[in-house]
Amino acid sequence: MDVLTAAERVGFSERARTRFQGLEVADGLRIPEDAEALIEYCGVSPTDREQMLAARPDQDKDPEWWTIASALAGEIERDMGLALPSTGFRGWPAVPQDASTVGLFANAWALLANLPRLLELHAERGVPDSVTRATVSALGGVMATHRHVFGRPGVGLMPLWGPPLRFRGADYEIGRHDFTRAQLGLGDGVSGYLLMIHIPPSGPLDVHESEESVAAAVESFKRWYPEEPVHAFVCHSWLLDPQLAEYLRPDSNIIRFQQRFDLLPLLPPEDPAEGDRELMRLGLQLPVPDGAPDLDSIPQDTSLQRAFVSHLRAGRHWYGRTGMLKGWS
Repeated sequence: MDVLTAAERVGFSERARTRFQGLEVADGLRIPEDAEALIEYCGVSPTDREQMLAARPDQDKDPEWWTIASALAGEIERDMGLALPSTGFRGWPAVPQDASTVGLFANAWALLANLPRLLELHAERGVPDSVTRATVSALGGVMATHRHVFGRPGVGLMPLWGPPLRFRGADYEIGRHDFTRAQLGLGDGVSGYLLMIHIPPSGPLDVHESEESVAAAVESFKRWYPEEPVHAFVCHSWLLDPQLAEYLRPDSNIIRFQQRFDLLPLLPPEDPAEGDRELMRLGLQLPVPDGAPDLDSIPQDTSLQRAFVSHLRAGRHWYGRTGMLKGWS
């Protein structure tokens, strides 16, 4: 069975199925023999470990999900060790809402299948185990967020962008931030490298921890990837939307973080509600509905929650913005 047929059978939309175009099943999903220990290494809670092991895709019992997991695992294997190309990376789509438990964990198995190769890559590059553990703990973190937001186990109901990059060696968590190795491309090809800064939802965005994280990344990537000299730090996030300054205190962590970046011009998305969904999912950690959110149901306990609702009630939208870190070259 090819992956596009499998994706159609389990209910992926036509648009979502385009993400699987060009992917091959090849030799199929190779599950490591020490899967349980590796799942624990990824920071997965005991409850989620047990449910993931029970939802292992089987080629005979779950041929569609086995095919999808195999194709995604093959993509990671193909790109192992490569920096993000200048054309970017399209994240893995969320699975259909009525997916089985096997479907909810299929992406997690695609990630885990490549963990042994990732560990070899990190060892070859001199990445310390503490960074490796923090990096792959994204799997446990996504599962915990998934259970919190959707009330269901797995990782499938949310799109996955960062975890596939972490498990192919393109993204590393160092302190408060994680950093994606990316090519800087111009019209005549690759012209250098940059690091993309991301902010995991792991607690307050302390400005000093942020500065220490960037400083550690500078020194670390010099050692690990000397052939990729870093020319800039870039961040794309809802956190950089300057409209937040209308609602948050000037000394808030978010505003202080914004002040460290020079914003690039806004390129309005085709869907004006795209940024609203991003803030709702990543900032508020709430389920994102297919249509307009029910603003009356959103808690109003924090400044960010109140800002989100007030802004949308005024007929406005939030935007993910891109910024260049100031004072670094």
